[in-house]
Amino acid sequence: MSSTVMRHDFQVISEAEYVPLARRETAKVLAYWGMSEEVVGTACLIISELVTNVVRHAAVLSPTATVTLAVEEQAALVLVLVLVVTDAHPLKPKPLPAAHDLGGRGLFLVDALVREVHGRAEVIPETTTGGKRIIIRLPLAPVAA
Repeated sequence: MSSTVMRHDFQVISEAEYVPLARRETAKVLAYWGMSEEVVGTACLIISELVTNVVRHAAVLSPTATVTLAVEEQAALVLVLVLVVTDAHPLKPKPLPAAHDLGGRGLFLVDALVREVHGRAEVIPETTTGGKRIIIRLPLAPVAA
């Protein structure tokens, strides 16, 4: 069982010019929480990619997206950074096996970053809007090899 230690929610408009706003807000909040530069950089990249995907693929049904940043305490006092992007489009994204000329690098990159730090990613339905939540969990404590 986990409990939320810190949480911050904000909305962004599903237009390209608001992606940097999501990145700046993420950086500001995580720095305020005392996260390392490496964690802040990784989180900002993940949030930027996920919000960009909302802009490119979900904006027609989701004029806004909600971003949630949280720190959860799990069993054995392990802290986890939780990054969530919620939109109102029902299509569940999948990382492509390889990038191509038209894009496709975003989720591929997010998936690689999550695996590198032994995190988890999941996409779950958002029942209120008919859309989805993409949830990324990144451990904040070192993982034993």
